[in-house]
Amino acid sequence: MPTNPRIGPFTPLQATLILIAVTFVLRLIGAALIGWGTGEAYYLASARQFHLSYFDQPPLSLWTIWATLQLTGSESLLVIRLPFVAMFAVSTWLVFDITRRIHTPLAGFYAALIVNACVLFSLSIGSWTQPDAPMLLFWLATIRVLVEIFFGAGARRPYLYWGLAGLFLGLTFLSKYHAAFLVAGTGLFVLLNSTQRRWLTHGAPWLALVIALAIFSPVIVWNAQNDWASFGFQGGRALAESELRWNGLIRMIWGQLLYMVPWLAIPALYIGGRALAAGPRGQFPSGTVPGAAALFAYIGWPPIIFFTLVALWSDTQFHFHWQAPGYLMLFMLMGAWAANREGRGVRIWLYGSAVVTLAILTLLVSHAATGWARTVFPGDWEDPTALQLPWTELGENLADRGAFGQGELFVAGINWIDCGYVDTQVAGRLPFACFGDDTRNLGFNFDPAAHTGWNAYIVDQTGDPDRVIEAYGDRFETIEHLETLTISRNGVVELTDIQLFYAEGFAGR
Repeated sequence: MPTNPRIGPFTPLQATLILIAVTFVLRLIGAALIGWGTGEAYYLASARQFHLSYFDQPPLSLWTIWATLQLTGSESLLVIRLPFVAMFAVSTWLVFDITRRIHTPLAGFYAALIVNACVLFSLSIGSWTQPDAPMLLFWLATIRVLVEIFFGAGARRPYLYWGLAGLFLGLTFLSKYHAAFLVAGTGLFVLLNSTQRRWLTHGAPWLALVIALAIFSPVIVWNAQNDWASFGFQGGRALAESELRWNGLIRMIWGQLLYMVPWLAIPALYIGGRALAAGPRGQFPSGTVPGAAALFAYIGWPPIIFFTLVALWSDTQFHFHWQAPGYLMLFMLMGAWAANREGRGVRIWLYGSAVVTLAILTLLVSHAATGWARTVFPGDWEDPTALQLPWTELGENLADRGAFGQGELFVAGINWIDCGYVDTQVAGRLPFACFGDDTRNLGFNFDPAAHTGWNAYIVDQTGDPDRVIEAYGDRFETIEHLETLTISRNGVVELTDIQLFYAEGFAGR
């Protein structure tokens, strides 16, 4: 490895800042072009009301959306996504800073490049309103402080640095329950590394946990007030079902490799395995601060292993992003490994990965915005980007009917997925209810008794209008089917069978 490596005419620091700036602009363009995804629309609907916490997740990401709505009054895709894009830009800097601290600036640049060359990090986490954006930001901030404590000057001022670690850990917990792996991995490192074991009897780490718990307390209070709903929901996902699901395990393995891209994920797993083998005080890759690889591996491997194995007995559906924090830790080690092997082959691999990811995302985002692939590849095929289409026709139809100027009127959707899309068209102009057996966060945003006697527009994506009338006829005096709407992109119908109903005399239940 050269003594003073450069990336073209730039130092690793300069190259990282350029990477952050370029990717930030590209993500802003993508954020402005494509509509809300399923999760995003649902989170937006959930965040219209402020709560101490929420059914699916701890509250920080939803508080961010709520604050953005309050401060700007805007429903713009770009405006609401902007804080999350900015969070990932800061996360990229932290990846660089952490990795250069345990190895070299070149390793830091390569780690930052690897993270941005990963499709999941670059698109979903880096561009959309997902809980993972604040979680990774504060996860990395916690790691940065821990690195200073274990391998830098932080141990000289233990209460200050452990207090900072507790602050960032609490904010990680306030973002996503994944923060538990930070605690477990750090505890394992302290327990197994003889040079760090003294922290077990020191007061500073325990103070950090108290600070984290205090910051996390709104989640505990909300759960206590709501029959521990969030803890029960998330914990229930890990419970065993009637039999082993080998197909689910296989799907989880290939799914996470696809999200992380195989040519990055597989080497990262290999390097993570080497880091474990090096032991709690080992130095891998060479040149890395002794023990750092163990810290990263002890924190990184548990979420990868746990969320992969859970798919063996529980229906994890398509949640291939749950392992993301674990891969993040291994990607930083892979940056150090790549710096040790600096050469043409490594550069082709890393820069090629970034170019391939950019090409993939350009194709996906441009098609999601324009639907060009329908012309290039004609035929009746299921388009996954249809999930990003705004239900603009619904909003226009309700506006034409004068819905937004009426009093004692609300709009309702059925099931949490459709409710998110419907809410983007209501945009807070009327009270919004989510009916059905699975309303999740949205069930806490509407008080049925307070709307007794009101009329409602009901929206349901189904091919059978009679089903809605039969299911909800006892909640209203009358329900009338108005029409069937379709959602189009550039004149091509992508979604059909969106049924619109008008109901009078809500029973308040």
